[in-house]
Amino acid sequence: MTAASFESIIQGREFLDLLQEGVWVADERGVCVYANQSLAAILGYENTTALVGRPWHEFFPPREPDRFLKAVPDSRDLRLVPDALMLDKQGRPVPVSVGLSRHSSGGLTWYVGTVLAAAASAEGSGLSEETGRQLLANAEDGICILRDGLVINANARFEELSGYQANQLYGTPLVRLLSGRDREVVAAAIAGPGRLSAPQSQRVALSTRSGDELTCELRLVPSRENSHALVLVFLHDLSQMRRAEQSRTDFVAAVSHELRTPLAAIKESVSLAAESASPHLAERERRYLQIAQEEISRLNRMIANLLEASRMESGKFRLDLQEVDLAAILERSVAGLSLFINRKKIAVERLFPDALPPVLGDADRLLQVFNNLLDNAIKYTPAGGTIRVHAQPVEPGAPVLAEPGLLPNTAYVEVTVTDSGPGIPAEFLNRIFGKFERVDPQGPGIGLGLANVRAIVELHYGRVWARSALGEGTSFSFVLPAKGGR
Repeated sequence: MTAASFESIIQGREFLDLLQEGVWVADERGVCVYANQSLAAILGYENTTALVGRPWHEFFPPREPDRFLKAVPDSRDLRLVPDALMLDKQGRPVPVSVGLSRHSSGGLTWYVGTVLAAAASAEGSGLSEETGRQLLANAEDGICILRDGLVINANARFEELSGYQANQLYGTPLVRLLSGRDREVVAAAIAGPGRLSAPQSQRVALSTRSGDELTCELRLVPSRENSHALVLVFLHDLSQMRRAEQSRTDFVAAVSHELRTPLAAIKESVSLAAESASPHLAERERRYLQIAQEEISRLNRMIANLLEASRMESGKFRLDLQEVDLAAILERSVAGLSLFINRKKIAVERLFPDALPPVLGDADRLLQVFNNLLDNAIKYTPAGGTIRVHAQPVEPGAPVLAEPGLLPNTAYVEVTVTDSGPGIPAEFLNRIFGKFERVDPQGPGIGLGLANVRAIVELHYGRVWARSALGEGTSFSFVLPAKGGR
């Protein structure tokens, strides 16, 4: 049967493209001679060209057409399979309800297939429509559905977040609910059918009915219902999380600050006791005092790291930029850590060229960088080992400067701190600069030192990285812009 033969049976087929159901017609050989636009949309095709001329069996996964042969026909010879699967443009299964019937007229035989997209539920999930409504109504995220950029449905959580009722939201452009700075980006993503081809997420400010702004994570997911392109919108409120984070930051800062005063008094008392009583104490007692001094120093560094992390999180972190001699900063750091260095009889080699240019930085913050890197090296270097601190100028355009976040056409200074410890497994190298990350969960420290190092270096328009091999030690390197390096 040809398309012309089909037209002789059904005149004016335009009405078929107006149906929500997909329709195809196949000749006696099973070859599709007609498909309407709704069928193309259900299967993800732009038009029907890719469907016409193919055996209708190819629209289904293997063995799926056999189900029509087993289905019991009704009085009209219609065989219905309500839970069928068809293959979309990408070859993925699409849950549908399919009816297939055989017709004869004027010596011609043909088959008509009708397709209705299944309800939006996971294949084989067994979820009823009522269960789906309950999931939507009780979801923690605000959810709405867009058609042509307008809200056509919203759940209770979306109403709660926006402050509007469902009947007020219906027909409202989504972008009208966002702050001005976010409207253009979201409008570009959802404007026009097919513009949104994959899920997208971004942080936005939701303008509520009361005039407040809520910081939310907005996720846009393209979808389709029959021939209609839709966008599913998921809105996750981040304001409560940010308030909790701020409370935690304030708490840590307050506790750390309160600990500094008594700890300073303890440190001073132990130092005075060590100086005055040391000549009269046995070696064992002097060792106890030394251990107390070391641990007090370690506690001071932990508190300093906690305070620094809190300042950076709260936005109260400011740099006092000036010309800084890194060699002098290194000497201050080594002197401050001398108790730990001498205890393990570690040698610290300084490999600094005489003509090393100064950097533009905050001296106190860069002292923290050296303190944290040297303290880390001391922990993992065995007694009698060596720590090497090497520095060198880096000319603009060097490969090590080909990273985002660095100043273009600027000379830098590179510093590398290398220990002779056991090394770090490769899978940890990308994680060790994260907050509260530790290679050894039972080891000393709280996992903030390297996170603070990275934050401080990056605020100086630098970068930091690590290299390691098991059994061969670890090197931490960072680069900082040289003073007048442009």
